[in-house]
Amino acid sequence: MIPLALALALLVLLVAGATIGPRVLGGPIPTFSARPRLGITIWAVSAAVWTLAFLALGPLLTWIFTGPGLPGRVGFVCRRCLAAANPFPAESQMWTTDVPVFAMLLIPLSLGTWLITSATIRRTRSREHLRTHLSDLTAVAEQRRLHGTQVWVLPTSDRAVYSLPTRRADIVISQGALDALSRDELIAVLSHERAHIKQRHHALLGALHSLRAVLGWVPLIAAAAQAVATYAEMAADDVARRASSIGALAGALLALGGPGSSAVLDTPALALHSAQTGTLWRARRLASAPTPPSGWCVALTGGALVAMTTAIVLIVTPYVSLALQGACGL
Repeated sequence: MIPLALALALLVLLVAGATIGPRVLGGPIPTFSARPRLGITIWAVSAAVWTLAFLALGPLLTWIFTGPGLPGRVGFVCRRCLAAANPFPAESQMWTTDVPVFAMLLIPLSLGTWLITSATIRRTRSREHLRTHLSDLTAVAEQRRLHGTQVWVLPTSDRAVYSLPTRRADIVISQGALDALSRDELIAVLSHERAHIKQRHHALLGALHSLRAVLGWVPLIAAAAQAVATYAEMAADDVARRASSIGALAGALLALGGPGSSAVLDTPALALHSAQTGTLWRARRLASAPTPPSGWCVALTGGALVAMTTAIVLIVTPYVSLALQGACGL
């Protein structure tokens, strides 16, 4: 009965996390607007823990179901390993199925492989696009040092500012944006882009987009990338307003977000734009202090994450221990 209770509890957590989670963490007002870096952490950890818990369902089901196995020596080893990994008595396996039990391990293993492969392919394509974009920048843009920051300046009247996840941490700004921004506004924008790079927002969003490409049918996963992108802009805004002023940052948002603002040079997907995501909420944050997240929201989210993490550890530990002992060798 214990494995069944654990499976049901994990299933309830997965369903609740996938469907109710986005409402608790998002709602009509961004829940963690007052602490955007906390919002980034909770959304990213929630997406990662939910995915791991979903993958852990397969190994857990082998403790509940029995079924046909492979014939011969390989089948014998599989059955022996599955029995050794089960921390509960044999009678805990309550149902017999026509599905081979080892398939309950192959399915999450295949999904995990798909996730890794998809992320690798996506990263490779993004890097290729980034190299092409940098080559285009070298051909048409010039490098300048503005207020202590090395930037690429594009000779275009369109207003655009964005950062790129390169080794040199490139920041690109158009001449149109330079003409539209005052000195203090420019300092705020450059600080904003440097914050994106320093806090590694590009890498985190790249990972979440890769996860969404495979598990986008899960509401929590589908919402995570956009939520983190909005909070990333808010977190960078907090750095920018400390480096300049609230008025300068608000003026920069208005200047860059109005007519004539655009992306240029086929901007890479990994680029982060100063006035691209969640501009309305960012402006409202500047106009009035956001409300701190409620204690019940933090407690509920933290409790669910701890419960799922505990379940993952309980499920995975017997398998990892068995692998480390080398008890499944042919």
